[in-house]
Amino acid sequence: MSTADELDETRAAGAAASALESLRSQMAGTVRDNAFWDEAYRQLASPTRDAWLIENWGFPTLDYPLYDMALVIGPDDKPLLHYRYGKPMDVQPSAFFDSSLARLVERARSGDSLRGEVHADFIRTIHGPALIGAARIRPFLQGIPPPNSYILIFEKDLDAKAINEIAQKFNLSGLQLTDSPVEGTVTAPLEDVDGNAVGYISLPVERHGTQSYERIRPLIFGAAAILLLLIIGIGMIGLLSVRSLAREQARARQNSLHDHLTGVLNRPGLSEYVENLVPDECSSAMIGLYLVDIDGFKAINDLWGQQVGDKLLGAVATRLSRDLPLGTTISRLDGDQFAIVSLVDAAGKVAHLQSAVSEVFAEPFKIGRCEIEVGVSVGVTETVLARANFHDLLRQAEMALHQAKHGSDGAMVVFHPQMEAKLFEQAKLEQQLIDALDRREIKVVFQPVVDARSGHICGVEALARWNSESGPIAPDVFIPVAERAGLIGILGSQILEKAVAQGSLWPGLQIAVNVSPLQLRNRYFAGGLKATLDKFAFEPHRLTIELTEGVLISNADEAKRSISEIKALGIKVALDDFGSGFASIGSLRQFRFDRVKLDKSLVASIEHDVQAAEVLDATIKLVTALGVPVTVEGIEDRYQAEFAREAGSHQLQGYWFSKPLSKEELTKRFLGSSLAERAG
Repeated sequence: MSTADELDETRAAGAAASALESLRSQMAGTVRDNAFWDEAYRQLASPTRDAWLIENWGFPTLDYPLYDMALVIGPDDKPLLHYRYGKPMDVQPSAFFDSSLARLVERARSGDSLRGEVHADFIRTIHGPALIGAARIRPFLQGIPPPNSYILIFEKDLDAKAINEIAQKFNLSGLQLTDSPVEGTVTAPLEDVDGNAVGYISLPVERHGTQSYERIRPLIFGAAAILLLLIIGIGMIGLLSVRSLAREQARARQNSLHDHLTGVLNRPGLSEYVENLVPDECSSAMIGLYLVDIDGFKAINDLWGQQVGDKLLGAVATRLSRDLPLGTTISRLDGDQFAIVSLVDAAGKVAHLQSAVSEVFAEPFKIGRCEIEVGVSVGVTETVLARANFHDLLRQAEMALHQAKHGSDGAMVVFHPQMEAKLFEQAKLEQQLIDALDRREIKVVFQPVVDARSGHICGVEALARWNSESGPIAPDVFIPVAERAGLIGILGSQILEKAVAQGSLWPGLQIAVNVSPLQLRNRYFAGGLKATLDKFAFEPHRLTIELTEGVLISNADEAKRSISEIKALGIKVALDDFGSGFASIGSLRQFRFDRVKLDKSLVASIEHDVQAAEVLDATIKLVTALGVPVTVEGIEDRYQAEFAREAGSHQLQGYWFSKPLSKEELTKRFLGSSLAERAG
């Protein structure tokens, strides 16, 4: 084989490999856009889950170009959704796919997937090879989903139509799908999750050098002059062939580094661009990275449809490329997230892009007949070009973006090293909490609740306490960490179990346990409550679940369903911290709480503020008029206790009676005795 032949085959093989990598990258991006979605994660615990899955992932398989099948696999490995070409499938996934599906699902559930990894590979189906992608459904901003995992899988058939589209897109003339390597072609294997070939794409290569040589061999011995001319001709043909294949490979490479939807650079393309920037040794050039995230893009998709959402992303990319100053490079990273790289000649000048980015989104985008106003959150970082590393820049910009998204809409935050230190501390605290939960180190203390009339202890509120290796950590610190990290379910179940276990040793005493709104989103929460009560033979009417007002505001329908399930078990439900937020009297009627606990802020200043005293008195009387018993929290002195009792409060709680105590202290100090003397 001639050198030209070898070069032909190398170029063709490179083009085929680039095409396969681009297909896998495209599938990974599509799965990532859909799996890392707060609304999808929330819907997994919603009564409307099945309908939502069909609407958002099932029906689009009819004509959506990026996938032909959508599959959602639950924690029990059973399919919740199994749609192909817009219809439910009769064939089970295990029969449709080969055995590598199970290993793909296993890897999607692995620890790496919690940090954002998406698996895209090829797989054999009953219809032939296909492209498949899988990822764990999780919130966009949370890093650790709960133990029960749901896997989203998209599959794209590699039929004749798909192969033809690939050939046209990457300019691979004669491309075909085969079961084994074909002689006379270059082949690239379609590898599954285990690295096994499930098929091959074969690309014919014209071996110009060998073919020409075979044609002229009879003439070589005829005349040296003719031989020379033919050699020159062969050289020209070989050169043209090399150039043609080089152009084809360059085109395939171009496609692999650019986003298929918007035409701008994708993540690998932007990474390569930044890493290839080489500044002068003495240059003070700066590089800035702007990470732009469209606010509420999922709502736009839900309202207008995915096709309008795709067109909006294209319009955003076009406007960014057109309106931003020279010297900027645009990229679409994932989903609705864009990156802008800016090169300037001195520190601080990167900030001039802030107003330019804001102006890009100042005007609405017109998509067909839809006029869509778009807000964005922006994370910014900059550094000296000579020290630039794409992954470090991206990580810093993501930290700034995370802070921007937790602020008001339209926020733009510039990275500061303190952010990294803060996130490091949060990650460290998160890991400490994981370890503490594994060792069941979170303790429970109990604060007495007394009857306002008799002064006797009538119940206790169970409160979580954590004494870490570095010292005590307050609940208002570690509980939000548990919620962000997806650990609140584990934490809540441990607290509940310890509280009920101890309460079973205190006959007749009411036990109250606080529950996070996130716990209520778990459709199995009520079942877990029942299992705990059965385990310790604890009477349901002695347990009270305390909920904050945020439960009612975030999702009223979901809250009503959860509260109904809890009350159906015979468990009481109380509204905690009433008066500190926005819960209304209408909410008390709608949700039919068994008790209302007034926030301590209502009682704090009644001794010195006449209006505050009148508000507390009116609130107690109003809630009591609805037939709902009232507990006043935050009682710190005799005056407050007497005022609340005379106003009609049924129960009192606060440091005037007792601080939270261990189970041993509470048993020793109060059980079997009365608090009447303190209350009166």
